[in-house]
Amino acid sequence: MKPRSFLPIAALAILCSCTKAPEVNYKVWYDWPERNLPDFATLGEPDIQGVKKNIDLVDIDDTKNHFCVLLETELKVQKEEEYSFTLTTDDGSKLYIDGELLIVNDGAHGPIQKKASKVLSKGKHPLKIEFFDYDKGQSLVFRYSTPTIKDREFNDKVLFEEDKLSGKDHFVKPQVTETYGRFKEWKGDDEAVVFPILTDVHTAGRFTYRHVGYAARAAEMFGADFMVNLGDIGLNAYPATVDKRYARFVLDNTLDQMKKYDGIWLYSPGNHDWDAGEGEFLTEEFLTDFFQKPWKKKAGDNLHLTPGKVLCYYDVPGKNTRIILLNTCGTGTQEGKYYYYDDPQLEWLQGVLDSTPKDMNVVVMSHYMPHPMGRWTTSPGADYTIVQNEKLMGILSAFKQSGGTLVGMITGDTHTNDYVLYNDVNYYISQGYGWIVPDLMLPGARHAFFDYKQMMCVDVIAVKPSTREVRSFRIGAGGADFDFGFSY
Repeated sequence: MKPRSFLPIAALAILCSCTKAPEVNYKVWYDWPERNLPDFATLGEPDIQGVKKNIDLVDIDDTKNHFCVLLETELKVQKEEEYSFTLTTDDGSKLYIDGELLIVNDGAHGPIQKKASKVLSKGKHPLKIEFFDYDKGQSLVFRYSTPTIKDREFNDKVLFEEDKLSGKDHFVKPQVTETYGRFKEWKGDDEAVVFPILTDVHTAGRFTYRHVGYAARAAEMFGADFMVNLGDIGLNAYPATVDKRYARFVLDNTLDQMKKYDGIWLYSPGNHDWDAGEGEFLTEEFLTDFFQKPWKKKAGDNLHLTPGKVLCYYDVPGKNTRIILLNTCGTGTQEGKYYYYDDPQLEWLQGVLDSTPKDMNVVVMSHYMPHPMGRWTTSPGADYTIVQNEKLMGILSAFKQSGGTLVGMITGDTHTNDYVLYNDVNYYISQGYGWIVPDLMLPGARHAFFDYKQMMCVDVIAVKPSTREVRSFRIGAGGADFDFGFSY
Protein backbone atom coordinates (compact mmCIF):
# COMPACT_ATOMS: atom_id res chain seq x y z
CA MET A 1 0.00 0.00 0.00
CA LYS A 2 1.34 3.43 -0.92
CA PRO A 3 2.05 5.66 2.12
CA ARG A 4 -0.33 8.59 2.30
CA SER A 5 2.11 11.17 3.60
CA PHE A 6 5.73 11.75 4.51
CA LEU A 7 8.30 14.38 5.22
CA PRO A 8 12.04 14.13 4.62
CA ILE A 9 13.65 11.71 7.10
CA ALA A 10 15.92 14.35 8.63
CA ALA A 11 12.98 16.64 9.33
CA LEU A 12 10.93 13.76 10.74
CA ALA A 13 13.71 12.84 13.14
CA ILE A 14 13.81 16.40 14.41
CA LEU A 15 10.04 16.48 14.85
CA CYS A 16 9.98 13.25 16.81
CA SER A 17 12.66 14.48 19.17
CA CYS A 18 10.53 17.34 20.49
CA THR A 19 7.31 17.05 22.39
CA LYS A 20 6.26 20.69 22.32
CA ALA A 21 6.40 23.11 19.42
CA PRO A 22 8.56 26.17 20.16
CA GLU A 23 6.68 29.45 20.50
CA VAL A 24 7.19 32.60 18.50
CA ASN A 25 6.14 35.86 20.14
CA TYR A 26 4.99 38.53 17.71
CA LYS A 27 4.12 42.22 17.94
CA VAL A 28 2.49 44.24 15.16
CA TRP A 29 2.33 48.00 14.62
CA TYR A 30 -0.04 49.37 11.97
CA ASP A 31 0.27 52.47 9.80
CA TRP A 32 4.03 52.40 9.30
CA PRO A 33 4.42 54.81 6.33
CA GLU A 34 8.17 54.63 5.68
CA ARG A 35 10.12 52.61 3.12
CA ASN A 36 12.56 51.25 5.71
CA LEU A 37 12.44 49.39 9.01
CA PRO A 38 11.72 51.44 12.13
CA ASP A 39 13.66 51.58 15.38
CA PHE A 40 11.30 49.20 17.18
CA ALA A 41 12.41 50.49 20.60
CA THR A 42 10.75 53.84 19.82
CA LEU A 43 7.36 52.53 18.62
CA GLY A 44 5.63 52.20 21.97
CA GLU A 45 2.91 49.63 22.62
CA PRO A 46 2.03 47.40 19.63
CA ASP A 47 -1.44 47.42 18.07
CA ILE A 48 -1.67 43.64 18.44
CA GLN A 49 0.56 40.94 19.88
CA GLY A 50 0.39 37.21 20.45
CA VAL A 51 2.05 33.82 20.15
CA LYS A 52 2.32 31.67 17.02
CA LYS A 53 4.00 28.42 16.05
CA ASN A 54 6.18 29.43 13.16
CA ILE A 55 8.25 32.30 11.79
CA ASP A 56 6.01 33.66 9.02
CA LEU A 57 3.05 36.01 8.50
CA VAL A 58 0.38 33.29 8.71
CA ASP A 59 -2.36 33.80 11.31
CA ILE A 60 -1.37 37.42 12.07
CA ASP A 61 -4.63 39.38 11.84
CA ASP A 62 -5.34 42.45 9.73
CA THR A 63 -1.92 42.78 8.11
CA LYS A 64 -2.88 44.78 5.02
CA ASN A 65 -0.26 47.32 3.93
CA HIS A 66 2.06 49.66 5.83
CA PHE A 67 2.76 47.66 8.96
CA CYS A 68 5.78 46.29 10.81
CA VAL A 69 6.30 43.13 12.84
CA LEU A 70 8.73 41.99 15.52
CA LEU A 71 9.15 38.20 15.87
CA GLU A 72 11.10 36.80 18.83
CA THR A 73 11.82 33.23 19.92
CA GLU A 74 14.63 30.86 20.91
CA LEU A 75 16.46 28.45 18.65
CA LYS A 76 17.29 25.24 20.48
CA VAL A 77 20.63 23.78 19.35
CA GLN A 78 21.27 20.09 20.03
CA LYS A 79 25.01 20.17 19.30
CA GLU A 80 27.55 22.78 18.26
CA GLU A 81 27.78 23.26 14.50
CA GLU A 82 27.53 25.91 11.81
CA TYR A 83 24.00 27.14 11.09
CA SER A 84 23.14 28.58 7.65
CA PHE A 85 20.20 31.00 7.70
CA THR A 86 18.08 32.20 4.78
CA LEU A 87 15.61 35.08 5.03
CA THR A 88 13.43 35.95 2.03
CA THR A 89 11.08 38.91 2.45
CA ASP A 90 8.87 41.42 0.68
CA ASP A 91 9.49 44.11 1.93
CA GLY A 92 12.41 44.72 4.35
CA SER A 93 13.77 42.65 7.22
CA LYS A 94 16.67 41.97 9.59
CA LEU A 95 17.76 38.82 11.43
CA TYR A 96 19.46 38.76 14.85
CA ILE A 97 20.93 35.69 16.60
CA ASP A 98 22.23 36.15 20.15
CA GLY A 99 21.74 39.88 19.63
CA GLU A 100 24.12 39.88 16.67
CA LEU A 101 22.82 41.34 13.39
CA LEU A 102 23.38 38.61 10.79
CA ILE A 103 21.14 39.59 7.87
CA VAL A 104 20.14 43.03 6.59
CA ASN A 105 17.43 42.93 3.91
CA ASP A 106 15.97 46.39 4.48
CA GLY A 107 14.08 48.69 2.12
CA ALA A 108 10.87 48.52 0.06
CA HIS A 109 11.27 45.77 -2.53
CA GLY A 110 9.85 42.56 -3.96
CA PRO A 111 10.95 39.17 -2.62
CA ILE A 112 14.73 39.26 -2.00
CA GLN A 113 16.70 36.44 -0.40
CA LYS A 114 19.65 37.03 1.94
CA LYS A 115 21.88 34.43 3.61
CA ALA A 116 24.27 34.27 6.58
CA SER A 117 26.06 31.64 8.69
CA LYS A 118 27.08 31.37 12.33
CA VAL A 119 28.53 28.64 14.54
CA LEU A 120 26.15 28.06 17.46
CA SER A 121 26.98 26.23 20.66
CA LYS A 122 24.68 23.67 22.26
CA GLY A 123 21.79 25.32 24.11
CA LYS A 124 19.17 28.00 23.49
CA HIS A 125 19.92 31.06 21.38
CA PRO A 126 17.69 34.17 21.20
CA LEU A 127 16.40 34.75 17.65
CA LYS A 128 14.77 37.97 16.46
CA ILE A 129 13.39 39.06 13.09
CA GLU A 130 12.28 42.58 12.26
CA PHE A 131 9.97 42.99 9.25
CA PHE A 132 7.93 45.69 7.56
CA ASP A 133 5.55 45.85 4.60
CA TYR A 134 5.20 48.97 2.48
CA ASP A 135 2.59 48.07 -0.13
CA LYS A 136 1.40 45.48 -2.64
CA GLY A 137 2.88 42.02 -1.98
CA GLN A 138 4.06 40.82 1.42
CA SER A 139 5.98 37.67 2.36
CA LEU A 140 8.38 36.35 4.98
CA VAL A 141 10.13 32.98 4.61
CA PHE A 142 12.74 31.90 7.18
CA ARG A 143 14.83 28.76 6.67
CA TYR A 144 17.92 27.22 8.22
CA SER A 145 20.18 24.19 7.82
CA THR A 146 23.36 22.65 9.22
CA PRO A 147 25.66 19.82 8.12
CA THR A 148 23.31 17.41 9.96
CA ILE A 149 19.92 19.18 9.57
CA LYS A 150 18.28 19.38 6.18
CA ASP A 151 16.88 22.73 5.02
CA ARG A 152 13.77 23.41 7.13
CA GLU A 153 11.38 25.93 8.58
CA PHE A 154 11.73 27.05 12.18
CA ASN A 155 8.97 24.61 13.11
CA ASP A 156 8.21 21.92 10.52
CA LYS A 157 5.91 20.26 13.04
CA VAL A 158 3.23 22.76 12.00
CA LEU A 159 2.73 20.69 8.84
CA PHE A 160 1.72 17.62 10.84
CA GLU A 161 -0.59 19.62 13.09
CA GLU A 162 -2.35 21.18 10.10
CA ASP A 163 -2.72 17.75 8.56
CA LYS A 164 -4.58 16.48 11.61
CA LEU A 165 -6.84 19.53 11.77
CA SER A 166 -7.65 19.58 8.06
CA GLY A 167 -8.57 15.90 8.21
CA LYS A 168 -11.61 16.71 10.38
CA ASP A 169 -14.20 17.07 7.62
CA HIS A 170 -17.36 17.36 9.70
CA PHE A 171 -18.08 20.72 8.02
CA VAL A 172 -18.15 19.35 4.47
CA LYS A 173 -21.53 17.64 4.27
CA PRO A 174 -23.55 20.52 5.86
CA GLN A 175 -21.95 23.12 3.57
CA VAL A 176 -22.43 21.01 0.45
CA THR A 177 -26.01 20.14 1.38
CA GLU A 178 -26.96 23.76 2.08
CA THR A 179 -25.60 24.89 -1.29
CA TYR A 180 -27.26 22.02 -3.13
CA GLY A 181 -30.62 23.22 -1.83
CA ARG A 182 -30.16 26.59 -3.54
CA PHE A 183 -29.01 24.92 -6.75
CA LYS A 184 -31.94 22.50 -6.82
CA GLU A 185 -34.48 25.30 -6.41
CA TRP A 186 -32.88 27.31 -9.25
CA LYS A 187 -32.53 24.37 -11.64
CA GLY A 188 -36.04 23.03 -11.29
CA ASP A 189 -36.79 20.47 -14.01
CA ASP A 190 -34.56 22.14 -16.61
CA GLU A 191 -31.50 20.44 -18.04
CA ALA A 192 -28.19 22.00 -16.97
CA VAL A 193 -24.47 21.47 -17.46
CA VAL A 194 -22.99 21.36 -13.95
CA PHE A 195 -19.35 21.44 -12.83
CA PRO A 196 -17.54 22.41 -9.60
CA ILE A 197 -14.37 24.50 -9.93
CA LEU A 198 -11.24 23.81 -7.89
CA THR A 199 -8.77 26.68 -8.13
CA ASP A 200 -5.86 28.15 -6.20
CA VAL A 201 -5.72 25.38 -3.60
CA HIS A 202 -2.04 26.26 -2.95
CA THR A 203 -1.29 23.04 -1.15
CA ALA A 204 2.52 22.90 -1.35
CA GLY A 205 3.05 24.22 2.17
CA ARG A 206 -0.29 23.11 3.65
CA PHE A 207 -2.66 20.17 3.52
CA THR A 208 -5.42 21.85 1.52
CA TYR A 209 -5.17 19.04 -1.03
CA ARG A 210 -7.88 17.37 1.07
CA HIS A 211 -10.30 19.96 -0.31
CA VAL A 212 -9.93 18.38 -3.74
CA GLY A 213 -11.61 15.31 -2.26
CA TYR A 214 -14.21 17.48 -0.52
CA ALA A 215 -15.11 19.03 -3.88
CA ALA A 216 -15.37 15.55 -5.37
CA ARG A 217 -17.97 14.70 -2.74
CA ALA A 218 -19.88 17.81 -3.75
CA ALA A 219 -19.74 16.79 -7.41
CA GLU A 220 -21.48 13.52 -6.58
CA MET A 221 -24.33 15.28 -4.76
CA PHE A 222 -24.80 17.84 -7.54
CA GLY A 223 -24.72 15.18 -10.25
CA ALA A 224 -21.88 17.04 -11.94
CA ASP A 225 -21.09 16.41 -15.61
CA PHE A 226 -17.37 16.84 -14.94
CA MET A 227 -14.98 18.69 -12.60
CA VAL A 228 -12.43 21.42 -13.31
CA ASN A 229 -9.06 22.08 -11.67
CA LEU A 230 -7.94 25.57 -12.72
CA GLY A 231 -4.46 25.21 -11.33
CA ASP A 232 -2.24 26.76 -8.70
CA ILE A 233 -1.90 23.48 -6.90
CA GLY A 234 1.00 25.41 -5.44
CA LEU A 235 4.10 23.53 -6.50
CA ASN A 236 6.43 26.54 -6.43
CA ALA A 237 6.00 27.18 -2.72
CA TYR A 238 8.10 25.86 0.16
CA PRO A 239 8.85 23.06 0.76
CA ALA A 240 8.01 21.73 -2.71
CA THR A 241 10.55 24.05 -4.33
CA VAL A 242 13.47 22.69 -2.33
CA ASP A 243 12.45 19.07 -1.90
CA LYS A 244 11.40 17.06 -4.95
CA ARG A 245 10.13 14.24 -2.73
CA TYR A 246 7.75 16.61 -1.01
CA ALA A 247 6.69 18.04 -4.40
CA ARG A 248 5.90 14.50 -5.49
CA PHE A 249 4.01 13.96 -2.24
CA VAL A 250 1.81 16.97 -3.09
CA LEU A 251 1.21 15.71 -6.62
CA ASP A 252 0.40 12.15 -5.58
CA ASN A 253 -1.99 13.22 -2.84
CA THR A 254 -3.72 15.71 -5.11
CA LEU A 255 -4.20 13.07 -7.78
CA ASP A 256 -5.46 10.56 -5.19
CA GLN A 257 -8.07 13.10 -4.08
CA MET A 258 -9.10 13.81 -7.70
CA LYS A 259 -9.65 10.09 -8.26
CA LYS A 260 -12.32 10.10 -5.55
CA TYR A 261 -14.62 11.57 -8.22
CA ASP A 262 -16.01 8.90 -10.53
CA GLY A 263 -16.09 11.16 -13.56
CA ILE A 264 -13.97 13.38 -15.80
CA TRP A 265 -11.53 15.98 -14.47
CA LEU A 266 -10.34 18.84 -16.69
CA TYR A 267 -7.10 20.60 -15.75
CA SER A 268 -5.45 23.90 -16.64
CA PRO A 269 -2.09 24.81 -15.04
CA GLY A 270 -1.57 27.97 -13.02
CA ASN A 271 1.51 30.10 -12.59
CA HIS A 272 2.27 28.27 -9.32
CA ASP A 273 2.34 24.82 -10.92
CA TRP A 274 5.58 25.01 -12.84
CA ASP A 275 8.65 25.42 -10.65
CA ALA A 276 8.83 22.56 -8.16
CA GLY A 277 11.24 19.92 -6.95
CA GLU A 278 14.20 21.99 -8.12
CA GLY A 279 12.71 22.25 -11.60
CA GLU A 280 12.00 18.56 -12.01
CA PHE A 281 8.34 19.10 -12.90
CA LEU A 282 8.83 22.10 -15.17
CA THR A 283 7.41 20.59 -18.36
CA GLU A 284 4.08 20.67 -20.11
CA GLU A 285 4.54 16.99 -20.97
CA PHE A 286 4.70 16.06 -17.29
CA LEU A 287 1.60 18.07 -16.33
CA THR A 288 -0.53 16.71 -19.15
CA ASP A 289 0.64 13.13 -18.45
CA PHE A 290 -0.14 13.54 -14.75
CA PHE A 291 -3.35 15.60 -14.71
CA GLN A 292 -5.01 15.02 -18.09
CA LYS A 293 -4.21 11.58 -19.47
CA PRO A 294 -5.67 9.62 -16.50
CA TRP A 295 -9.15 10.62 -17.70
CA LYS A 296 -8.63 10.15 -21.44
CA LYS A 297 -9.59 6.46 -21.45
CA LYS A 298 -12.81 7.14 -19.56
CA ALA A 299 -13.74 10.18 -21.67
CA GLY A 300 -12.84 8.59 -25.00
CA ASP A 301 -13.18 10.76 -28.10
CA ASN A 302 -15.02 13.44 -26.11
CA LEU A 303 -11.73 14.60 -24.53
CA HIS A 304 -9.28 16.05 -27.04
CA LEU A 305 -5.73 16.39 -25.68
CA THR A 306 -2.87 18.18 -27.44
CA PRO A 307 0.44 16.25 -27.64
CA GLY A 308 3.15 17.99 -25.63
CA LYS A 309 0.83 20.80 -24.52
CA VAL A 310 -1.50 21.35 -21.58
CA LEU A 311 -4.33 22.33 -23.94
CA CYS A 312 -7.56 20.37 -24.30
CA TYR A 313 -11.25 20.56 -24.96
CA TYR A 314 -14.09 18.34 -23.81
CA ASP A 315 -17.47 17.76 -25.44
CA VAL A 316 -19.98 17.05 -22.67
CA PRO A 317 -21.90 13.91 -23.68
CA GLY A 318 -25.52 14.61 -24.61
CA LYS A 319 -25.37 18.28 -23.59
CA ASN A 320 -24.24 20.04 -26.83
CA THR A 321 -21.58 21.86 -24.84
CA ARG A 322 -17.82 22.22 -25.45
CA ILE A 323 -15.39 23.10 -22.63
CA ILE A 324 -12.05 24.56 -23.80
CA LEU A 325 -9.10 24.60 -21.38
CA LEU A 326 -6.23 27.01 -22.07
CA ASN A 327 -2.72 27.18 -20.60
CA THR A 328 -2.15 30.41 -18.69
CA CYS A 329 1.57 30.46 -19.19
CA GLY A 330 2.11 28.87 -22.59
CA THR A 331 5.66 28.29 -23.76
CA GLY A 332 6.41 31.72 -22.32
CA THR A 333 6.90 30.12 -18.91
CA GLN A 334 10.25 28.78 -20.04
CA GLU A 335 11.14 32.31 -21.21
CA GLY A 336 10.33 33.86 -17.84
CA LYS A 337 6.99 35.22 -19.02
CA TYR A 338 4.03 34.75 -16.73
CA TYR A 339 0.32 35.25 -17.46
CA TYR A 340 1.11 34.71 -21.09
CA TYR A 341 -0.94 33.25 -23.96
CA ASP A 342 1.54 32.63 -26.77
CA ASP A 343 0.70 32.76 -30.48
CA PRO A 344 0.72 28.96 -31.07
CA GLN A 345 -1.84 28.58 -28.28
CA LEU A 346 -4.06 31.32 -29.73
CA GLU A 347 -3.83 29.68 -33.14
CA TRP A 348 -4.92 26.40 -31.52
CA LEU A 349 -7.87 28.16 -29.85
CA GLN A 350 -8.89 29.77 -33.15
CA GLY A 351 -8.79 26.38 -34.84
CA VAL A 352 -10.98 24.77 -32.16
CA LEU A 353 -13.55 27.59 -32.38
CA ASP A 354 -13.56 27.41 -36.18
CA SER A 355 -14.46 23.72 -35.95
CA THR A 356 -17.21 24.27 -33.35
CA PRO A 357 -20.83 24.28 -34.56
CA LYS A 358 -22.46 27.69 -34.06
CA ASP A 359 -25.29 26.26 -31.96
CA MET A 360 -22.92 24.45 -29.58
CA ASN A 361 -22.52 26.06 -26.13
CA VAL A 362 -18.86 26.98 -25.56
CA VAL A 363 -17.17 27.66 -22.21
CA VAL A 364 -13.52 28.78 -22.30
CA MET A 365 -11.55 28.29 -19.10
CA SER A 366 -8.05 29.05 -17.85
CA HIS A 367 -6.21 29.85 -14.65
CA TYR A 368 -5.57 33.50 -15.52
CA MET A 369 -8.12 36.13 -16.56
CA PRO A 370 -7.07 38.04 -19.72
CA HIS A 371 -9.42 40.96 -19.03
CA PRO A 372 -7.76 43.78 -16.99
CA MET A 373 -9.92 42.88 -13.97
CA GLY A 374 -7.70 39.80 -13.67
CA ARG A 375 -4.65 41.80 -12.63
CA TRP A 376 -3.55 41.71 -9.03
CA THR A 377 -3.18 45.47 -8.72
CA THR A 378 -4.12 48.63 -10.57
CA SER A 379 -0.62 48.80 -12.08
CA PRO A 380 -0.49 47.79 -15.77
CA GLY A 381 0.78 44.39 -16.79
CA ALA A 382 3.81 43.73 -18.96
CA ASP A 383 3.47 44.87 -22.57
CA TYR A 384 3.74 41.33 -23.94
CA THR A 385 0.94 40.20 -21.60
CA ILE A 386 -1.39 43.05 -22.58
CA VAL A 387 -0.86 42.42 -26.30
CA GLN A 388 -1.56 38.68 -26.05
CA ASN A 389 -4.55 39.20 -23.74
CA GLU A 390 -6.10 41.58 -26.25
CA LYS A 391 -5.57 39.02 -29.00
CA LEU A 392 -7.32 36.36 -26.92
CA MET A 393 -10.27 38.58 -26.08
CA GLY A 394 -10.51 39.59 -29.74
CA ILE A 395 -10.77 35.93 -30.78
CA LEU A 396 -13.58 35.32 -28.29
CA SER A 397 -15.45 38.47 -29.28
CA ALA A 398 -15.18 37.63 -33.00
CA PHE A 399 -16.53 34.12 -32.34
CA LYS A 400 -19.51 35.52 -30.47
CA GLN A 401 -20.22 38.17 -33.09
CA SER A 402 -20.05 35.58 -35.88
CA GLY A 403 -22.99 33.76 -34.31
CA GLY A 404 -21.16 31.35 -32.04
CA THR A 405 -22.87 30.38 -28.78
CA LEU A 406 -20.21 31.53 -26.33
CA VAL A 407 -21.22 31.10 -22.69
CA GLY A 408 -18.15 33.03 -21.54
CA MET A 409 -14.68 32.69 -20.06
CA ILE A 410 -14.21 31.47 -16.48
CA THR A 411 -10.90 31.66 -14.60
CA GLY A 412 -9.30 31.70 -11.15
CA ASP A 413 -5.95 33.20 -10.03
CA THR A 414 -6.84 36.48 -8.31
CA HIS A 415 -8.31 34.83 -5.17
CA THR A 416 -11.38 37.05 -5.64
CA ASN A 417 -14.76 36.91 -7.34
CA ASP A 418 -15.35 39.35 -10.17
CA TYR A 419 -17.38 39.67 -13.38
CA VAL A 420 -17.58 41.88 -16.44
CA LEU A 421 -19.36 41.85 -19.79
CA TYR A 422 -16.84 43.09 -22.35
CA ASN A 423 -17.42 43.25 -26.13
CA ASP A 424 -20.40 40.93 -25.70
CA VAL A 425 -18.33 38.29 -23.85
CA ASN A 426 -18.90 37.24 -20.23
CA TYR A 427 -15.76 37.07 -18.07
CA TYR A 428 -16.08 35.55 -14.58
CA ILE A 429 -13.43 34.92 -11.89
CA SER A 430 -13.91 32.21 -9.25
CA GLN A 431 -12.24 32.88 -5.88
CA GLY A 432 -10.65 29.62 -4.80
CA TYR A 433 -8.61 28.98 -1.66
CA GLY A 434 -5.79 31.49 -2.12
CA TRP A 435 -5.18 34.29 0.38
CA ILE A 436 -5.23 37.97 -0.60
CA VAL A 437 -4.11 41.27 0.86
CA PRO A 438 -7.31 43.38 0.96
CA ASP A 439 -5.54 46.49 -0.30
CA LEU A 440 -4.59 44.63 -3.48
CA MET A 441 -8.19 43.94 -4.49
CA LEU A 442 -9.33 45.87 -7.53
CA PRO A 443 -12.57 47.90 -7.26
CA GLY A 444 -15.59 45.63 -7.62
CA ALA A 445 -13.78 42.43 -6.70
CA ARG A 446 -14.85 40.49 -3.59
CA HIS A 447 -13.11 37.94 -1.36
CA ALA A 448 -14.63 35.76 1.37
CA PHE A 449 -12.12 35.24 4.20
CA PHE A 450 -12.19 31.83 5.86
CA ASP A 451 -10.19 29.10 7.62
CA TYR A 452 -9.71 26.13 5.28
CA LYS A 453 -9.71 23.79 8.30
CA GLN A 454 -13.37 24.68 8.90
CA MET A 455 -14.80 25.76 5.56
CA MET A 456 -14.82 24.96 1.86
CA CYS A 457 -14.45 27.53 -0.91
CA VAL A 458 -15.80 26.02 -4.12
CA ASP A 459 -17.99 27.52 -6.84
CA VAL A 460 -20.34 25.11 -8.59
CA ILE A 461 -21.14 26.43 -12.08
CA ALA A 462 -24.46 25.57 -13.71
CA VAL A 463 -25.26 26.44 -17.34
CA LYS A 464 -28.93 26.25 -18.36
CA PRO A 465 -29.05 26.18 -22.20
CA SER A 466 -32.86 26.44 -22.44
CA THR A 467 -32.83 29.95 -20.95
CA ARG A 468 -29.14 30.78 -21.64
CA GLU A 469 -28.53 31.39 -17.95
CA VAL A 470 -25.37 30.75 -15.94
CA ARG A 471 -25.31 30.55 -12.16
CA SER A 472 -22.47 29.97 -9.72
CA PHE A 473 -23.29 28.52 -6.29
CA ARG A 474 -20.78 28.99 -3.48
CA ILE A 475 -20.06 26.06 -1.20
CA GLY A 476 -18.67 27.32 2.09
CA ALA A 477 -16.93 30.70 2.29
CA GLY A 478 -19.43 33.53 1.86
CA GLY A 479 -22.34 31.19 1.19
CA ALA A 480 -25.32 32.52 -0.75
CA ASP A 481 -23.89 36.05 -0.67
CA PHE A 482 -21.30 34.85 -3.20
CA ASP A 483 -23.74 33.16 -5.59
CA PHE A 484 -23.70 34.93 -8.94
CA GLY A 485 -25.54 34.76 -12.25
CA PHE A 486 -25.36 36.09 -15.82
CA SER A 487 -26.89 35.41 -19.24
CA TYR A 488 -25.27 34.62 -22.57
